[in-house]
This record gives sequence, structure tokens and C-alpha cells, in this order.
Amino acid sequence: ICSSLSYVSARPRNRSGVAFRKLSRFLAMPVMLCGLVTSGVALHAQAVSRITQAVDTSKVRALPNHLPQWANSANSAGLVPADMQLNQMTLLLSRSPQQEQAFDKFLADQQTPGSPDFHHWLTPAEVGERFGPSDQDIATVTGWLQSQGLHVNSISPSKIFIGFGGTAANVGRAFQTEMRYYNVNGAQHMSVSSAPMIPEALAPVIQSIRGLYTVEEKPLHHASAMQLDSPEMTVGSGTHFIAPADFATIYDLPPSLTGAGMSIGIVGRSRTNPADFTNFKSKTGSTFANPTEIVPPGSADPGPALTTCTATPCNVSEDQLEATLDVTRAGSVAPGANLLLVIATGASGGIETAAQYLVNTTPVPAQVMTISFGACESSVGASNVNFWDSLFKNAAAEGISVFVSSGDAGASGCDANFSTPPASPQPNSPNYICSSSYATCVGGTEFADTASPSSYWSSSNTSNLASALGYIPEGGWNESLSGSAPQAASSGGGVSTVIATPSWQKGTGVPSARSGRYTPDVAFSASDHDGYFACFAAAAVGNGTSCVTTNNSFGFEYFSGTSAAAPDMAGVAALLDQKLGGGQGNLNPQLYSVAASQPAAFHDVTVATSGVSGCVVTTPSMCNSSIPGPTGTTGGQAGFLVTNGYDEVTGLGSLDVATFINNYAAVPAQAPVATTGSATAVTANTATLAGTVNPNGADTTVSFLYGINSTPSGAGKTSSQDLGSGSTPTTANANLTGLTAGTKYYYQVVAQNSVGTTDGAINSFTTTSAQSPTAATGSATAVTANTATLAGTVNPNGADTTLSFLYGTSSTLSGATQTASQDIGSGTTATAVSANLTGLVASTKYYFQVVAQNSVG
Repeated sequence: ICSSLSYVSARPRNRSGVAFRKLSRFLAMPVMLCGLVTSGVALHAQAVSRITQAVDTSKVRALPNHLPQWANSANSAGLVPADMQLNQMTLLLSRSPQQEQAFDKFLADQQTPGSPDFHHWLTPAEVGERFGPSDQDIATVTGWLQSQGLHVNSISPSKIFIGFGGTAANVGRAFQTEMRYYNVNGAQHMSVSSAPMIPEALAPVIQSIRGLYTVEEKPLHHASAMQLDSPEMTVGSGTHFIAPADFATIYDLPPSLTGAGMSIGIVGRSRTNPADFTNFKSKTGSTFANPTEIVPPGSADPGPALTTCTATPCNVSEDQLEATLDVTRAGSVAPGANLLLVIATGASGGIETAAQYLVNTTPVPAQVMTISFGACESSVGASNVNFWDSLFKNAAAEGISVFVSSGDAGASGCDANFSTPPASPQPNSPNYICSSSYATCVGGTEFADTASPSSYWSSSNTSNLASALGYIPEGGWNESLSGSAPQAASSGGGVSTVIATPSWQKGTGVPSARSGRYTPDVAFSASDHDGYFACFAAAAVGNGTSCVTTNNSFGFEYFSGTSAAAPDMAGVAALLDQKLGGGQGNLNPQLYSVAASQPAAFHDVTVATSGVSGCVVTTPSMCNSSIPGPTGTTGGQAGFLVTNGYDEVTGLGSLDVATFINNYAAVPAQAPVATTGSATAVTANTATLAGTVNPNGADTTVSFLYGINSTPSGAGKTSSQDLGSGSTPTTANANLTGLTAGTKYYYQVVAQNSVGTTDGAINSFTTTSAQSPTAATGSATAVTANTATLAGTVNPNGADTTLSFLYGTSSTLSGATQTASQDIGSGTTATAVSANLTGLVASTKYYFQVVAQNSVG
């Protein structure tokens, strides 16, 4: 019976005018049933250990999908040195089917208005406590790793990821394979030489292993230097450059929102040069704060960013360019947001380490995460897809919205972006980090402005370099030629062969085959034709890209690629979070819902909007994501067409941001959810009451009812507090005074908004019993011929207490004089008291004592 209890709702019903619920409504109170605990939210089953046999290394089974296609004898280049340290490996544990089902339901409830768990975000540890494997199973797995000579680096709070490492020899021995080098497209990669083996006893809990072979995650951008006569931002080819004010105009950013109070976590592999942002803000009038750069604990610091060019051509780090682009774009869209650039070098685990920091840290550092790196799904395999899907699933439970670039090599995502396509392209494949249904995949569009540029761009720029006149029609981003040379440079996307089509991915244009998770979901401009303006001093030699005007020239960097589109969307999410008062978690279900109910929130990209006549899928153009052949636009790899509604080039299209946010925020408000907390600071006469309340989208007030009976007709009520109209749980407190000592009080939190009123559960506390005061007479000081100051200490012991001093010349204080009475309240700690005496007789001995009195004695 106990194992079948997955969820029990203990949500209080709306209030109906009585001051207190009858205590017979015990289900509104915290209860414990067979190890299941609740306080007004969904219950969960305790983790059951699934490793039931002793670990026997002679009884093993293969882990499927852990041997890349390129790890074959034809590419073999020798063994990895036996003593080489492989320290950045991650073992991904699985949940039981029952846990996975419960977790899926919980995630759905988090996005369902009216559910007790709507926007009830968990901490990383709570994810592990509620939905993680058992501690016994984790101990068994880590014990096996250590028995093989490997060391355990970390266990994530979610209990799903175990970081480990060791020498190449011990890794190979543990998984009954060899670690070898392989030559792949002119580069040396590392991999197991055969499918890794694990003990059969551990198979129920081990899902996959990340780090057994090289995964080359590349930044998805293109950077170019430009030199113009300042401040002209239009060149003879009709190219325009997007300044922050241009983006705001084109995509209708609401001026009232800045992302204030929200944090965007940017996953990176390099530090940045603060001067680049200073120069950028000076030229464009932007106001975002420079990023806080974080190197996760245990990771190697990559060192300072490059600030000047020391060679010709400049030896510019693509990782530094990527970090600069991501900060510039996210900060431009959400200038009030806090930007966290989390940096981990490849040797420290790279983007995996940075992303895990954002998901596994308590409190959660950022409500939004953006990743602008990728590799194709067919190359990296299912094990790596599952890693990111599991990490992003945890992020969704914590209220984090994740955005990932869709890729820059069109439908054939395995080709090198911005490079000559191969003669034999690999089959179409999306960016594997985008495949997760818990991340929003962001593709690229291209402005269809060349036929009539004056319709969309002013011939001059404002002081902040803006020249866009309004929205510009868009096609799919596809720049298949660089000059006359073919290149793979277009919006990535496609269908995952690992992740199933999620239930929320539906609507016009979504393939009826439902063959897997389709990407991208949305898109923003990503073309080189109208690149994003930026400053980058480290590439200044010869091109003047520091944004500093020299010799009447204006040098700057400009970026293209979906690496720009993902942080654009991250900035939009920060605006949305500000509007709604907190993180929103996985945006995808609501994205598709808004597209169906409010299509005006999206700019649908179609063949008509692309401006392409005679569109065919086999010829690369702005109506598709096809790639050219190695020598011309023909003979390449056919991709996907832009279509009405959803397509695998631009997703649902780009956003009219103001319309989108207003309609996203139009989720019907619900009655508040109220949970009564514990009473603290309880004394004979005082107590502090606590509770948490989720306003559920409508302005909500909260107060506490309290009294000495479980169902009094005239309970006391604390002052009302206004919690606003957010959608996340908020703490409320009230201080009670004047209580009666030694008395049991009942109390509950009550929350009310325009939809309804909700009571929290009824809790109780008992005040401490009052006692007679404790009095101690002190010394006399400041004694002169006629004056003295008397001292003492008094503890009221929980009841209102008054005191005075008696003094006189008799040792028995017969006929003594009494000083004025003093009231020192009803505390429970000793208090210093004193009285000043005057008019005394010189050379006379006086006797004195302190006297304290309260209602007890």
C-alpha cells in the first residue's frame, strides 16, 4: 500500500467566512503516512534501493550508445598513456519508472495554474530528496568506482550525477575496454575502443557515462571586424548593423521592463575584457552592468582575457569572442538584469561544469541560463543527449529557463559552421544540447530587407547608433555563400532521434509524424548581412575594432550566428520574469500555447516573408536550411523549408516581445496558495508567526488569525500585509505581543486575492509559564556626602514587572523610603536597573534593596 502512494493533495479549500477551520480538517495539516511527508504540496514515494545483488565484476553487461562511429580501427592512433589523468567524467544515474513518472507529473503541475505545485520551485537538494536514487544505491555505485582505483569528485544534490576520474588505465580496466586515440577530420580524439561494460548488479541505476570519448562543443558564432567612417553604420552592400536600440525597435521590447531583479547565467569558457563593454555602452547608450565572472569551485581559472592583439593576424580566442557576444546580447536586451558569466575551461569540464554550477548551487544563482555551444546529435550519441536532458530537467524543477543556440550549419549540423561543406555531408542532425525538451532551442532568421532597405532603415543613425524604423520581414537565416565561396552558415534545427516528441509540441506546422523532439522553438536575427554591433579590443590591430575612433575611422566587431539569438531570448526571459515576479522554469509548453491562442505574439517566417521566388528545398536560400555543395549552391544537403506556423528552420518564428510577454502573463490568476509555518520566539507573552503564500498572479494580502480555541468566533487578526501579484512562494511573518503565559494558542495564515481566499493549515504553540520576578541588589556608586546611585538586576520571568528601591538608615529598612516605580515589561532575561538618591545626610550609613513585583508575585 505504501509503495503505491505517489501523490496526495493536501491543498486547503477556499475560505467561506468562518474565522477558523475545524481541527477535523486534519488533512490540511502536515501528515506522515508510510514515510510520505507533505505540508500542502504533492507527496512523493521514498526512494527504494534498486541494487539488490552483490557487485560481481565477472557478471557484466554493455552500456549501449557509448561508442562513437569514428572510434574504429581505421582511425586508431594508439593507446592513451596509461597514467594520463581523466578527471572530468560524469556518471548519470537513472530514476525508477515510478520516480520518473512522479517527477514528470510534478513538472507538469509546476506549469499548471491552479495546481498546488504551480511554480513551486525546488532547491537542488529537494530534487534529490524527492526524486533521486536511494543513498544506499549511491553508496554502492561510488564504492564500486573506488574499488576500481577511480576517485569520486562529486555527487550532485539531485543525486543523479556522480563526477569521477582516474588514470586512463584504471578507467579502461573499470569498464573492461581501452582508452585510445583516433584521428578524426585531422584532429586527435579520445574514446573507449569498445562498448563500456558495467556490473549487472549496477545496471538498474546507471543510465549513461559522459566523458568516455571526446565531444567537441564549438561556439556557434561568426565574428568579423569592420572599419567605417564614424558614425555611419550602413555600408555600400546594403549591410546594416544591429545596435541595441535597433533590436528593441524591430522586436518591440517593452520599455517598462529591464529584467531588474533577475539573473541570467551565461555558460562560457573564457573571461572577458571589461573595456569592451565600457566602449560598447558608450557608443550605444546601453546601461547594463558588467558581468560577475564565476569560476566554479575546483575548476582551473582560465586567466585574464586578452586585451590587445599581440600577433598578426590576431590570435583571438573564439571562447572569449563567444563570452563577449553572450554578455553583450543578454545585457542589451535586459539591461537591468544581473549577468553571471560562469567559466570553466575544457580541462575543467568546460560547459558541462559551468552549467552544472548553475543548476546544482543553492540558492539557485540565476532564473535564466543561456548556452551558445553545440555539436551534432548523431556524432555525440544518445548518452550525451541524455546528460543534458537530465540536467535541464532538474533546472526546470528549480524554476530555471534554459536557452540553447540551434546551430550554425543548417540542417546538416555535423558540418563545420562557416566553412566549406564536405563533398559527402553527413545526414541531417540537430544540435544535441538543443534536443532536450526542457530547453528552449533558439534558431536564426535573416531580414528580407535588400529589395527596399529604405523601407526599414533610416539613412542616418541616432546618437546611440540606431537606424531601424520598425519590424523587418524575416526569412530563415541562410548565407550559403561567402563572397562566391560556398559555406555552411544557416539556422540549425531538425528532429531528435533520442528525445521523443513532447506532448506540448503541437500546432500548425508541427510534423504530424511526431518522430521526436523538433527544433528550434523560436528564432531571432542571426545573419552576417545585418550583424550585431559589438566592441572587441583584442582584435584591434589593423582593423580598429576597439570601438575607439581613430583617424576618422570607426572600428568595431560584428557578430552573427545563433550564438547571438540564444542570449537574445535569455534577455527576453529576464523581462518576462520581472513582469511575473520570478523565474518561470521551462517556457516551452506556454510558448506553443501562446502561439496557438495569440499568433500576433510571433512573426511567422514563411516563404512569402522570406522574399524568395521559386523556392525549392534543394537550393539553399532564405526559404530553407539547406547547405550548398563544396563548389557551388547545388549538390549539397537538402534541409527544411520555412512554412506557415512551425518549421524546423525558425520554429514558431521570432517574437513581438511586448505582445508575447503580455499574453504569457495573461495566464488566468488563481486563488493564492497558503502554507502555515512554525511559531518562533515564543515567550510567556510573545510569539512570531510564519507562513508562505504564492499570490498566483493576482495582488494578494495576507494576515494571521490566532486565538485560544480551535474554533473561536472572535479570533485575533494581525495587520494585513500586501505581497503583490507574483507567482512564487513568499514568506510572511507577524509578531504577537500581550499573550497570556502558559496558554495554548491556535493560528493559521490567511491569504486573499481577487480570485479567492485560502487558509493555511491550523498550527499551535504554547506560551511559557510566567513566574515571580528574580531580583538581585547591586552596589551603590557615585556616593558623595548627599547622593548615591543604587543598582540591581531584575528578570521579569514572563510577566509585566515593576520595581523600586527601598532605602533607609535601619538595617531592617523599617520606615524606609521608596524610590519611584519603574516598569520593565514582561521579558525573560535579566535587566539592569538603577535609581539616583539625593538629599542624603553626610557621614551616615544607609541600607538598601531592590524590590520587583509582577502578577505572579
